[in-house]
Amino acid sequence: MFRHVILWKLKDGLSDVASVKAGIKSGLEGLAGKIPGLLRIKVQTDCAEGSTADVMLDSYFVDEASLRAYAVHPDHVAVANEKVRPFTASRACMDFEGEGEFGQLVAERRSIRAFSPVVPARELVDEVAKAGLLAPTGRNQQSSVVVRIDNPELQAEIRRKNEEIRGAAPAGRMNDPFYAAPVMLLVIARKANSTATYDGSLTLGNMMLKAHELGLSSCWIHRAREEMESPLGAKILSRLGLDGEWEGVGHLALGYPACEFPPPREYNSARYMAI
Repeated sequence: MFRHVILWKLKDGLSDVASVKAGIKSGLEGLAGKIPGLLRIKVQTDCAEGSTADVMLDSYFVDEASLRAYAVHPDHVAVANEKVRPFTASRACMDFEGEGEFGQLVAERRSIRAFSPVVPARELVDEVAKAGLLAPTGRNQQSSVVVRIDNPELQAEIRRKNEEIRGAAPAGRMNDPFYAAPVMLLVIARKANSTATYDGSLTLGNMMLKAHELGLSSCWIHRAREEMESPLGAKILSRLGLDGEWEGVGHLALGYPACEFPPPREYNSARYMAI
């Protein structure tokens, strides 16, 4: 994958800066799907005070040859000549090869089993939960629910129940089944939904990737199913004011790592097959 980033400074004295920015954005983003090899193209026009550029283009291509073809493609040349060049005073560009942002997240994310006692800001935790709730669900029924366990006594009870279900800790791992993570998220889904387990699993997957993007670490903790089938599960549902039957899909232990972050590892290519 090849990435192409441009920063533009607009000319002084433009009568309608907002319209110029909107024209650049709509023109360039409108090239999506029209030029072979162009994978993704986004234009940022809102910038914080103190920025030294007014507009940013962030685009991804299959390879360097695709970028070169894009540069001379008639549709791109037309947009550049009509909507960009007449209004820009300077241009800075950087092209480089490498994974896209999502590809890096997927490759770098690893499960952590030793957490710092430092509690992440609530805003970060909320962003992780939101990412989980944006995961796809069967027939868009949105059956999964993310529960943030804030109450210290309830957290302790969940840890004890999970320890009871798990039994003795595996060799080399701490006794706490949540690895001392300061944040505990529980994912449950309505049993009446045939895709409940799958919906909840996608929710957890999204949350793990978002946590890594935000500089947090996480680990999927099992035993939520047994937990929700026990009196503790009924207690949790009662506190939430939820009725009906709910399946425990999994927990997410969340926080900052208290260990060296594991390096990315190669996937087993034999797991990718074709018939």
